Amino acid sequence: MASPRMTTYWITCADGLEVLLADELAELGAHVVSRSHGRLVIEGSLETAYRICLWSRLASRVLLPIHSVPIKRQDVRDVAEELYEGARDFDWSLIFSPASTFMVRLQAERGIKLNTQFATLRVKDGVVDAFMDAQGRRPSIDTRQPEITLLAIAGMESHQYCLDLSGDSLHRRGYRQIMTDAPIKENLAAAMLRQLGWHHKQHTVLCDPLCGSGTFVIEALWMWLDHAPGLNRTFGFQGWHGHDHALWQLLRQEAHQRLLAGWELPLPRVYAYDADWEAVKATRQNVLAAGLKDALPSVHIEERSLNEWPADLVHTGEKAMVITNPPYGERLGNKLSNRALYQGLAYRLQQRFAGEQVGVIAAQVEQADVLPLVNPQTLRLMNGNLPIYFRSGELQPAPATVGLLARWEAPSEVSDEGKDFANRLIKNLSHLRKLAGREQVSCLRIYDADLPDFNLAIDLYENWLHVQEYAPPKSIDPDKARQRFQLALGIIRHVLDVSREQVFIKTRAKQKGSEQYEKKGDQGKLHIVREGQACLYVNFTDYLDTGLFLDHRPMRLKIASLASGKHFLNLYCYTATASVHAALAGAASTTSVDLSNTYQQWGKQNFALNGLPVDHPARQHEFYESDVFEWLKQGSEQYDLIFIDPPTFSNSKKFQGTFDVQRDHYSLLKRAMNRLAPGGLLLFSNNFRKFELDERLAAEFDIREISAQTIGFDFKRNAGIHHAWEIRHPGVGR
Repeated sequence: MASPRMTTYWITCADGLEVLLADELAELGAHVVSRSHGRLVIEGSLETAYRICLWSRLASRVLLPIHSVPIKRQDVRDVAEELYEGARDFDWSLIFSPASTFMVRLQAERGIKLNTQFATLRVKDGVVDAFMDAQGRRPSIDTRQPEITLLAIAGMESHQYCLDLSGDSLHRRGYRQIMTDAPIKENLAAAMLRQLGWHHKQHTVLCDPLCGSGTFVIEALWMWLDHAPGLNRTFGFQGWHGHDHALWQLLRQEAHQRLLAGWELPLPRVYAYDADWEAVKATRQNVLAAGLKDALPSVHIEERSLNEWPADLVHTGEKAMVITNPPYGERLGNKLSNRALYQGLAYRLQQRFAGEQVGVIAAQVEQADVLPLVNPQTLRLMNGNLPIYFRSGELQPAPATVGLLARWEAPSEVSDEGKDFANRLIKNLSHLRKLAGREQVSCLRIYDADLPDFNLAIDLYENWLHVQEYAPPKSIDPDKARQRFQLALGIIRHVLDVSREQVFIKTRAKQKGSEQYEKKGDQGKLHIVREGQACLYVNFTDYLDTGLFLDHRPMRLKIASLASGKHFLNLYCYTATASVHAALAGAASTTSVDLSNTYQQWGKQNFALNGLPVDHPARQHEFYESDVFEWLKQGSEQYDLIFIDPPTFSNSKKFQGTFDVQRDHYSLLKRAMNRLAPGGLLLFSNNFRKFELDERLAAEFDIREISAQTIGFDFKRNAGIHHAWEIRHPGVGR
């Protein structure tokens, strides 16, 4: 029996996939002759070309070179006319019938300058004129579903004309019924799965925690089932005179048999999550369109944010793989929020998938750098015209999450100088450690001017200390005060056994207006701490406050306990920490209002850190940079749960006039109650120690003071640090 005739074919792919594609083509029986950016030249039979069209998960197109025209660069003719003449000089009736429809695509090598649209038209004219010269008949143009697709490549030394055997790009599998923003191309998704080793079928669990439209899930299942990606689509060779219909049908029958055999094997367990309900719907629809209905018992497609992953995704003895395409810009927002999402993703991955294979897409390589991977590998790819990076590797085990207080041990001895302060600090720590362990609190106040000679506040944020010196009165000698503070810092470091890098120092004088919110530095260094179900950013250097008011911890946790299914409004939201708690607790929506752009952006980063979508068309979580009074006046929407924690005094440059909580709280609460739904609850608090609630409010609303309930165990010595009330419309039961 004669050997099949070998032919040269060009196989194209996205830049960056050349090595992976070469391996795949070798498995399909092709001999790779050469490799360049985005193109591999192979030798193979017609059957080889058919198998690539049918089975390649990575390739973009399969091209058959059919005509080449050498060009002498001293010829000054227009390139478009050269292309026309080259097309006219070939007998296209050898390739397809004038009864067929066709279209032309055009590419130009670097350095060739031409009007692409006009040059494409001239190539089409050349093909049509060649048919008219040879047969007196011409084929029709169809740019949507042509039977024949031709590719013309304008080069420096020659013009090439190819038949596109694939027709439409091979990445178009046909299952995408619904798309989310910035979807990954199907062949790129398959390449990333191959990079991680999914095609070896050694992993039995797959998780995509930000599944978008479900591309990774579908490509992984098709790979597992041995589902040929080209099984149910048409190809450009089917209108070609050289097409071997019988051979093609045999290959399709073989693919059908392989798919049937694939369904006989146990399926992997697949988890597809997304915090965006529209993405979840898209994934479900696309999975059905991909013919995977019978796989649904093994595929868990659910609306879940990053913090809502189940604890038992991977069982003992199983190997898992995590692969995902975070909304790195299209569905999320600015670069800071994107970095926050990747940090939150890394934190959650380490909790569930330490030691497993992980692959994550990033728009900037710096985003991927936060992923704690062993020997990471990076692929730079092109998703259409958008460069992306795929970072993959084995996930490192999570570092110890035990906070400083939980592992603290009292020192065996302390120096005589400042001994009273050291002993008080040790006593506080011994007492607070038990309470913090019981309530699972890692951020708390451990000292608050307990002794008059050491007038400072010490806040513990997991493994960092935020030390604030209350400015001494002018009657105290500055040098003596400075020496006393340095002594206190030495004792703090000794008692808690911390390095200088773990201690952040500020002086807290009496603030005027909005001074406590004004910038004090510009390091921009954010640290992540945990509170309840939330991960939150704190900044120890740039502002007087850190972005997380520790005395309001019980209030935030109370909001979390009330928020499920509620529409939540957070006025004077600051860094939106209460909104994060509400969203994570299942609030139907959150709305956060603050005049400061800085804190609005900080709040969005807190949301992104927890995998919560913001600035999304679904408008589940909204932020408004606005004066609260103006915002309340302009809208009419009502909310089930409202939280108001205004500043004591404000004279922001953006705000016309001043705000005084004692003077203006009646007007503020009246307006806010107009936005409270029947049966709803408004929580009001403030930190003005001399505050007195306006008596008119008690006559108009049902009010109950809850200050004592909202003071944490670490602030019991300073119970007047804030006041808080529950306010309802009259006649509404609690």
